[in-house]
Amino acid sequence: MKILDIRPAPPGVGRTVAHFDVQLTDECRLYALRLVQGDGGRLLTYAPNSHGTRVATFTRQLADEITRAASAAWSAYLGNHQY
Repeated sequence: MKILDIRPAPPGVGRTVAHFDVQLTDECRLYALRLVQGDGGRLLTYAPNSHGTRVATFTRQLADEITRAASAAWSAYLGNHQY
């Protein structure tokens, strides 16, 4: 798994802190996932929506793996940019 890109969410999008793209395998990439700050500061990953419908869903284990990778990428981003 590899985070391809991560960028700050635009102002006014609720608790979303960043959008990111992830390569799950050599054959599968997902774009425009959201990294959201949940209750207690915990970060969560959500797949994008299309016309109000979820584009993808993840098992808890996969969602946790994606969130860990995105959280590390977000921390690195914050370390390299003034945000």
